[in-house]
Amino acid sequence: MAIEFVGFTADHRVTGQIPLADDRLSDMLNSVARVVVRGAKTAEIDSGRTEAGDVVVPCGEFLVVAGTGRRGVESQRRRTLTRRVRMGLGRYVVTGFLHVLPSMHQASLGGRPDELLVGRDLLVPLTEATITYEGAGAQTEEAWQTLLVNRARANWIEAEDEEPELVADAPEDAEERLARSKYAKDFTGTPSG
Repeated sequence: MAIEFVGFTADHRVTGQIPLADDRLSDMLNSVARVVVRGAKTAEIDSGRTEAGDVVVPCGEFLVVAGTGRRGVESQRRRTLTRRVRMGLGRYVVTGFLHVLPSMHQASLGGRPDELLVGRDLLVPLTEATITYEGAGAQTEEAWQTLLVNRARANWIEAEDEEPELVADAPEDAEERLARSKYAKDFTGTPSG
């Protein structure tokens, strides 16, 4: 069964169709080395220039993938807690709800939000998610029901909540962001000021 596909590499937005060979897109992408995107439209983020045609992309090159297709078998889902997080993946900032086991939630407290990603598959789903990026002279924000983020390519993660419950989005001012920054983890290795 072919499904619509949208994936983001460091410099491109790739759209097209892929054959879904598993119950869920995340399961398939976490189990294969590369994916063939049929009838792809590859848009360069900075210039907006596009190319068309089938492309083969190693799964590890995707920083973010839109979760399309089936949601998997309902009876095989595990009970989880939801944590609202923001993640930086190169030029992209992704915000959404990360579903975690209670033990992962406990390990993440006390300024260690990176613990929310430990032991997970390469591509981790965030629900009710948005991806924001700048390219071709404009800021773009896209909302998706599910975005799969490449945890190995995350530069930083911050938990926008400490309690595992749904929270309403609220605009934040610089003071609130500064107060919350002690819960941010920077994976770049560069000193922050």
